[in-house]
Amino acid sequence: MRVLYHHRTQSGDAQGIHIYEMVKAFRELGHEVEIVALVELDPAGGRKIRGRSWERLSRWIPGWLYELMSLTYNLYGYRQLCKAIRAKRPDLIYERYALNTFCGVLAGKRFGIPMIREVNAPLYYEQQKLGKLTFAWLARWSERWICSHSTRTVVVTQVMKDLFVEEGVPTRRMVVMSNGIDPQHFHPGISGEHIRTRYGMTGRTVLGFVGWFRKWHGLEFLLEIMHEAKLSKQGVKLLLVGDGPAYPDLIRYADAHDLRSTVVFTGPVGRDEIAAHIAAMDITLQPSVTEYACPMKIIEYMGMGKCTVAPNQPNIREIVEEGVTGVLFQPGSKDSMRAQIEALVRNPAMSRRMGRTAAERVYARGFLWKANAERVLKLITE
Repeated sequence: MRVLYHHRTQSGDAQGIHIYEMVKAFRELGHEVEIVALVELDPAGGRKIRGRSWERLSRWIPGWLYELMSLTYNLYGYRQLCKAIRAKRPDLIYERYALNTFCGVLAGKRFGIPMIREVNAPLYYEQQKLGKLTFAWLARWSERWICSHSTRTVVVTQVMKDLFVEEGVPTRRMVVMSNGIDPQHFHPGISGEHIRTRYGMTGRTVLGFVGWFRKWHGLEFLLEIMHEAKLSKQGVKLLLVGDGPAYPDLIRYADAHDLRSTVVFTGPVGRDEIAAHIAAMDITLQPSVTEYACPMKIIEYMGMGKCTVAPNQPNIREIVEEGVTGVLFQPGSKDSMRAQIEALVRNPAMSRRMGRTAAERVYARGFLWKANAERVLKLITE
C-alpha cells in the first residue's frame, strides 16, 4: 500500500517523535510512505533538520497573523498534495492535525482517496482555554468541519473524543487509539546501571521523571516532597531528565533547600539515551497532565517495566490501572502524591510487581506504534 503522510508540524519534540514512529511503523509493515511537509525530520530519530526558519518566524509574529498564515498554508499544502498524489498515486492520505489545515480533506475528496486524520490535541479547545486565539470562531468551525469530513479521525483518548462529540463531530467518524512505543527501544531488558553509576545513585531508590520542564508539569511538587518528607534519609534520589522553562526555578529551589546531592538534573538527553535513564529509575513519575492527553512518556515507562505514579483522572485511567500497573493520586494534591510515593518507597516489591504487569499490558493492549499503523490501515478496508 502507498501512504501519503502530510503534516505541517514544526516541533521536533514529542510531536516529531510521533511522526517519525508512525512513518517507521508503516514502512516496517512493508508499505511505501511519501511525506509532504514544511519541515524535514532526521530519519534517525525525529529531530528537525530542515524548516527551522518556520519555527523561528512563528515565535515572533503576532497570534492573529499566525492564524491567518495557517489558513494561507492550505494553498501551498493543497498544491503540494496534488503534486504528490499525481506522482505517487497513494492509497491513503494520513494527516497529522494542525490548526485551520483542511487541504488534506480537499485533496482526498478531489482524487477519491481516503484520508485518516490523527489528532493529538483539540487545538481550538486548547488555544481558546489559554487565551491565544484571535479568530476563535473560525478555529472552532474549521476544527469541527475538518474532523467531520475526514474519512476517520483518530484521537488518542476517549476524553478527547467526547470533547469533539460535544463540538458536533459525528461519533462514527472518530476512533480512539492510544499512543505507543517501539518495543525494540523500550523494554525491561535494558540496563540502567551505567546511568546509576554516572550520577552516584547505586544502591539508592530512584524516583524519576523524563520530559519537558514546564510549571504545569508539577515538578516543583516533587522537589517539595523530597525536602519535606526528607526522602534522602530513606535512601531516595530524584532523577529529573530534560530541560525547559521551569528549569531555572527548580535549580534555585534545590539550591535553597540543600537538595543538590539528592536531586539529579541531567539537562537535555539524546533520544537514544532516554531508555537507559528510565531503566535507572525504580519508580516513574507523571506529576501533572492535561485532561485530554495520552502521555507518550507513561507508555514508555510502562514498556520499560516501571510502576508509574500519575494523576487520577479519566484520560490517565485509560492507560494506567490503579494498583495493577501503577498508582494514582488526587490531581493537584501534593499530599496525595507524597502518600503514594512514600507507600511505594516502603514497599519496593509491590512497585516491581506492578512494573512487570505494566510491561505485559503494553503488549496485551496494543500500545505499540506498529499496532497503531495496522489499525489505521484496517480502517480504510472496513
